[in-house]
Formats: sequence, structure tokens, C-alpha cells
Amino acid sequence: MMGETKPKTRTKTALTGATRKGVETRNRIIKGAREALEQGGMEALTTRRIAASAGVKLATLHYYFDSKESLLLAVLEDLIADMEVTYRQDVALPEAPEDRVEALIRASWRYIQRTRNKQISQTELTLYALRTKGSEWLAARQYNAYIDFYGHLVFVDDRDEDLRRIGRAVARQMLIGIDGIILQSYALQDLSASNDDIEALITAMRGYLRRLLVERDKAR
Repeated sequence: MMGETKPKTRTKTALTGATRKGVETRNRIIKGAREALEQGGMEALTTRRIAASAGVKLATLHYYFDSKESLLLAVLEDLIADMEVTYRQDVALPEAPEDRVEALIRASWRYIQRTRNKQISQTELTLYALRTKGSEWLAARQYNAYIDFYGHLVFVDDRDEDLRRIGRAVARQMLIGIDGIILQSYALQDLSASNDDIEALITAMRGYLRRLLVERDKAR
């Protein structure tokens, strides 16, 4: 396995392989790591397996990613980018914030149902970061990225500081609900119950957003 990293190594990794060929090689390594993670979990995420999947030599892998954590960060960013593209293609978000929240949750649920291994691997990534001394920042980075992703989509224009704060608050609660539904759905394998849970989450999030907006108006 690659050695432990510190956040300062991420800048070096991001700048490595700036040529077209370098970018393509880096992307193949990330894809290989994603495949290993989704198919076998964290235990399968070895340099040899990733290199074999990416079709590169071990030395090449280490040139682009000098640590396991720097590679996992790249995998995380790739997962989020893939999620964003999928969501934007899957749903045209309405103008009204409450309707946008509902549309986001429904799009999330459709995405979750299609990507079981990916969802499990993301959970494993979080647990790995929390359990590994010096890697806690990766878990924080992961969740802040998800919160930013959902928060920015709640409002069409979030340049207002209050709206950004409300968007992030709603995003945090959405993630709490969605994460719980993911695990329960996979554990119980009861699609009908999970669909009911999604409807309950939509109702709760619409009400929560409405309350936050009313409180903002009263404070003005």
C-alpha cells in the first residue's frame, strides 16, 4: 500500500501530468482505483490491483499519486463530478426552492438505486478516513463537498449570504436522511419501505426549508 500523506502533498498531485497524455494516464489510474474500490472495497485498493486495472506500471502510479490518500482524494473528486453530471442530465431543476429540494432528493434516489457498489464504496471511504490517523481531513473534505454540491443547487442564485447558509443547512439535513436511507435500503432490501422513506424525507425537507426562509424574513 502507499504511505500516509499529509494535505500538503495534494498540490503536487494536482499539478502532475499536465500534458494531454499525462491527464489521460492520471484519469486511467483514477478509474482503476474506482473500479477496485467499488468491486472489492478498501481491502482491494492495492497499488498492484489499481495499476493492473489502469494498465500502467507501479512506478507510473507512484509518479502521479505519491500516497494512498492523495489518490483517494482524486477518486472522491471524480465521484462527485460524475454525480453532478448525472444529476444535471437526469432532472431539470424547478425555480421554486422547495420544488428544487424535492427534485434533488428524487434525482438522488434514482442515482442511488443505479449505483449500489458506488454508494457502498463511498461509505467505506468515509469510514477509512475516520479510522486512519492523519486522514480525518479526507472525511471532512468528502462531506463538505457533498454539502456544497447540494447547497449550491437549492437556490438558483445563492450570492446572498443568508441563502448560502440556508442552502447548506438544508443540504446537511438531506445528507443525513439520504445516508440513512441508503444503508437501510441495502440492509433490509425493502424497496417499498425505502420509497416511503424518501417521500417522508421530501416532506420534512420542504417544511424545513420553508421554516428557515420564514425565520430569515422575520429577522430582517
